[in-house]
Amino acid sequence: MLTSPVPRPESRRSWLICLDLQRDHVVPGRPRYSIANTEVAATCARVLGLAREDGWRVVHSQFRDESVAPWPRELFGAPIEGLRPLVSEPVYFRKGLSAFANPGFTQEMRVARGAEVYLIGFSLADTCLATALAGVDEGLSLTLVEDAVGASEELAATEVARTILKPFVQLASSRRLLEDRLEVVH
Repeated sequence: MLTSPVPRPESRRSWLICLDLQRDHVVPGRPRYSIANTEVAATCARVLGLAREDGWRVVHSQFRDESVAPWPRELFGAPIEGLRPLVSEPVYFRKGLSAFANPGFTQEMRVARGAEVYLIGFSLADTCLATALAGVDEGLSLTLVEDAVGASEELAATEVARTILKPFVQLASSRRLLEDRLEVVH
């Protein structure tokens, strides 16, 4: 395990938005399942671990479909093992595409203006795209951690989402985050 750098002052603290780190994306047979999501979940776990070790503010946004009966919703809407929110990490449930559809999430993220904000999770072509663009409208400086974001099986939808995001958010890999962290430590 790497040692953490000197904690940053609150105004410089990084933020991590975790979108839809829910079982529906990694359980075979579920509508949002993709075999590639297993690797995305593992990368999300590495980024989440780095954020926690470095004292970032971590917030979770999860889709909650009230039209689904409680039993399957609770089973497949539950967090993925290894990606469960800590008690100190708020979870905001939403019905819409964007995490900003939840007023509490919007209020929380206003504090992040001027800080580095990273985005990981699932559904690049819808949830991540909507959240990233809403975040820009809220005045946030966002970085999408590309290999920690589940994309559509449809390559065209994924490329369109990236093309739309490029002028507004930074795109980075989890590897770059780790390399940047190592530079700070040394």
